Amino acid sequence: MPTRPSQIIVFNFLLLAGLTIILAMSTAICAQNIIKPKLDLDDAVETALARNPKTKVSDSRLKIAILKIEEAKTGKQPFVQFSQSVIRSNNPVFVFGSLLEQGRFGTSNFAIDSLNNPRGIFNFRSLVAGQMPLFDQWQTRARVDQATTAKTQAELQAEAVRQQLRFDVLRSFYGAILGKQMLAVSDEAVKSADANRKKTKDMVDVGITTNADSLAAEVEFANAGQQKLEAESGLVTTTAALNLLLGDKPEVERELVGDLQEKYFPIGDQEELIRVAFAYRPDYLSSELAIKNSRRQTKAVKDLSLPRVDAFGNFGYSSPYIANGSTDYTFGVSLTYTLFDAGRKIRTEQAAEAETLASSEKQVLANQISLEVVRAFQSYKTARAKIQVSIKSITQADEALRITQDRYKFGLTTFNEVIGSEAALVRAKHNLLTARYEYYVSYASVLLATGRLTDVRLFD
Repeated sequence: MPTRPSQIIVFNFLLLAGLTIILAMSTAICAQNIIKPKLDLDDAVETALARNPKTKVSDSRLKIAILKIEEAKTGKQPFVQFSQSVIRSNNPVFVFGSLLEQGRFGTSNFAIDSLNNPRGIFNFRSLVAGQMPLFDQWQTRARVDQATTAKTQAELQAEAVRQQLRFDVLRSFYGAILGKQMLAVSDEAVKSADANRKKTKDMVDVGITTNADSLAAEVEFANAGQQKLEAESGLVTTTAALNLLLGDKPEVERELVGDLQEKYFPIGDQEELIRVAFAYRPDYLSSELAIKNSRRQTKAVKDLSLPRVDAFGNFGYSSPYIANGSTDYTFGVSLTYTLFDAGRKIRTEQAAEAETLASSEKQVLANQISLEVVRAFQSYKTARAKIQVSIKSITQADEALRITQDRYKFGLTTFNEVIGSEAALVRAKHNLLTARYEYYVSYASVLLATGRLTDVRLFD
């Protein structure tokens, strides 16, 4: 039967639709492979510094500190106000004074009856008043000095936030790499346990071994699967923590570029590290500035006993109907000296006590820093030693497994011994990965504790 044109059209339509679907699926698969961007440690840190809310908070605090310096400097600038009032009254004094202000006082206003019982009048009063300190007891200078010190403290705080953020990113970054490597080891353990399970089942079927070995293999397979699930869960959690540090959603997927390789990070002795910490730690330097600020405040309180000198002036306009009024001005200099202030002594004592408090807080911080350095240094030494032990353990566990497997082939040992040897090898591999991770993190902790975690490229 000849093919109809309508059948050809339908066939071509279906062919075109099928090709379109295949093309769309291919594009989706390619897109999935491209979606995962590569990320190394340096890029991760830079991204976190740019997008993490903690750095934005510290930057805002620094901007506020800078603005407070500018605000403090305005203490020596003139202060000008404008006021407008409308008053109607028949108060004799008000009427008398307002007529004089308005320039409308005449001979008839001296009449006794007019003075005692005047008619109410309006007084529209416009006034521009200004004041400028000539000597403000050094208070403006004190506020500027304290604001400048506060700005430096804000800068140190921002640096501390950046260093802590670098540490958090590094810990999560290598934590995610550790999670992937641990998952790979767990996956190998699952495959090995599955092979043992199948092998023992075949051996039971041919009567070479008993059901006890088969049950032991099933238990090994279940335990390996459980460890793999735990490794997967830990990897998801660590990856989510890293993504949040980078300012992204927890479920974002990336290809991390890095590895927990064998490295050596040289550091000095413990006493030297403590001295370095006192020289570089932002919070310790900030505590020294806090003492400086307290001393400046003490001096500012004492300077309040000095006289204060201000220049002042005003320009006024008074009229009964807004227009046709009269102007007046006043200029002068005033000196103010406090003869008695019951609270001055208390404020002086408060300022002195604040200085003592700042010194005590500095000492408390020094002890805390010393302990942090000691803890980080000891963790560094322990992690370094663990690496050497773990490397030897892997070699020994691998050889022990080989011997146990050979003995099992000849019926000289039980299958439980084989399982134990395989578990020991898996533990040794996990321990080595964990030791390398702890070594990286402990060295970063040393840098953080001494205030020198300013660059992470040496970890690459």
